[in-house]
Amino acid sequence: MSDTTSAARIWIAVDALDRCADVLEAVSRLATGRAVELAGLFVEDADLLRLAGWPTATETRVFETSLRPVGGAELERALRAQALALQRRLDALARSIGVPWSFRTVRGRVVQQALSVAEGGDWIVLASAANALRLTLRQTALQVRPVIWLLPEDVEGLERLLAAAEGYDPRGAAERRLVLPQDAARAAELRASPRAVAGALRIAPESGLMARIACGPGVPGDLVLMTRESGAADPQRLGRLLRRGAAPLALV
Repeated sequence: MSDTTSAARIWIAVDALDRCADVLEAVSRLATGRAVELAGLFVEDADLLRLAGWPTATETRVFETSLRPVGGAELERALRAQALALQRRLDALARSIGVPWSFRTVRGRVVQQALSVAEGGDWIVLASAANALRLTLRQTALQVRPVIWLLPEDVEGLERLLAAAEGYDPRGAAERRLVLPQDAARAAELRASPRAVAGALRIAPESGLMARIACGPGVPGDLVLMTRESGAADPQRLGRLLRRGAAPLALV
């Protein structure tokens, strides 16, 4: 682990499902050229551990038809192994891009823990559930362009998200799509913003984001961007996007 630093942090929050590959790729792109510290957060799922403590708890595995008993101690060992694997990958990533890093393990639920440990200036990158079934698409054959989904609450938030999108995708390979908030007044304000009026952004409903998700695992380079304030104000929506999402989600 590195020494502590005063640089801004990018938190990488991952839980018991092994979905960190796309998250680390997104973090690498977000961190490039910035003075940051990478902060890994492995969240031991409290609900999963509680279930494993039941005497009748069993697990099934992919490509296996039989059930096997699973106990709390066995699950805790497996979680420690996953945390160690994430820590090693974070170390390798930090070395490759030349930034300091830190790591911690907590117990709870990933959204709540990520929001509680991150400070005001920190960014948080979370894994979506669909990334567990990642499919590598042949973009040359399918001509699928990645999308950066912007979910601001106001014009100031939109500018923050666009700045993050520029750092993530400086060559403009990904399409920017603006998802308007539910509040009609705020949605009208964003529609009238200079960026939207100039046609630099394609306006899309949140149902469009969900429709993209429904098509299967995400396109390489897809990213969902929200402001920290928006994610903290509506953690249920944030959790829904993670459960149904096919792209990493970054709070900036």
